[in-house]
Amino acid sequence: MATNLSGLIRKAGTMDGTRNIVNLFANLPTVATVLEKNRGAGPGFDALRIGLALCILLFHSIQNSYGSRYSAYVPTFFYPIILALLPMFFCLSGFLVTGSALRTRSVPLFLTYRGLRIFPALAVEVTLCALLLGPLLTTVPLKNYFSDHQFFEYFGNIISIVRYTLPGVFADNPVPHIVNIALWTLRPEFHCYFAMSLLMLSSIVYRPTLYTRLFLAASVYVAILNVVNGFGNPTSTFPWHVILYYFFIGIAFFHWKEHIPLHFSLFAAAAILSYFLLPLDGTTYVAAFPLTYCMVYLGTLKIPRVPLLQNGDYSYGIYLFHFPIQQTLIHFFPGLREWWLLFPVAATLTILFAAASWHWIEKPSLSLKKHFDFLRTWRIGRILPADQPR
Repeated sequence: MATNLSGLIRKAGTMDGTRNIVNLFANLPTVATVLEKNRGAGPGFDALRIGLALCILLFHSIQNSYGSRYSAYVPTFFYPIILALLPMFFCLSGFLVTGSALRTRSVPLFLTYRGLRIFPALAVEVTLCALLLGPLLTTVPLKNYFSDHQFFEYFGNIISIVRYTLPGVFADNPVPHIVNIALWTLRPEFHCYFAMSLLMLSSIVYRPTLYTRLFLAASVYVAILNVVNGFGNPTSTFPWHVILYYFFIGIAFFHWKEHIPLHFSLFAAAAILSYFLLPLDGTTYVAAFPLTYCMVYLGTLKIPRVPLLQNGDYSYGIYLFHFPIQQTLIHFFPGLREWWLLFPVAATLTILFAAASWHWIEKPSLSLKKHFDFLRTWRIGRILPADQPR
């Protein structure tokens, strides 16, 4: 863009400079205009999801290589970036899932679509770990393995009753006993879908102004709690209710996408703010606003994709399978207990598993959506006409 935003900001002390900045923002493309040009989809959202999943894989490569000593191998300046990964996943989910909710306008259909996306691959991953990986690696007799309560409880992961251990599996790894720590996000993810269902039932999600007022009021409340008693402050990661908050802010950004300007200078400012605010106590909920802008901005870019990753949405498979693959590699090949060795090997195998999951499980499951179109008429709750005040 010919107009130099940073130059105008330096002139903001004058009336003309302020007027120029206002005019510039009025002429900037918005999130909505980019989505419209791309048939309702952000050109960079798929690449962003895969990038976030690979970043989490990289972080877990460090964690799985060194166990409780992993923090010594993470440079301090990377900490805010690590903190940002899951929140970005969830605000991205809130942004995209809102579009699905507004298109379906049916709670049964919305939940069916979410179920088809989440459960098939999850069920396969959990079953493979319990019935194949566990018996192969366990240090206890198979009779004891298959009769142990941990074996039966592990299947609860399919319905978000999260369990991390299988009998005698990975006992000697640097991160001992944990089969798939990534499953901890299942519960907040299901909470997000339950919350969206309530917003649909109450019609609040169809009324952007009402939703935004309620969201901002809640934001002020939790921000005060954050300052007063540390509610939501980060430790090694954010607590689940902060992750859930990012889903809600993603909804708000979707509702106001027509009014969110896009410019690299705004992105740079938001990225700097996020970087410094995320690790601080008392700024957890304030940091969510610039970080969500970063997510939306990146999602509207045409991010180049690696040819190997262009044939499907492999992000869910990467997230789902990477941890047990890393643990298995470390179990069989102790020489891989260096993150820079583990990461490329684990990433390659994980992408292969993710591709198989997409083409053989996830994509066929999603193709079943058309068989549930009859649920579109099952609209529970009051749906506002399009011309009713919001």
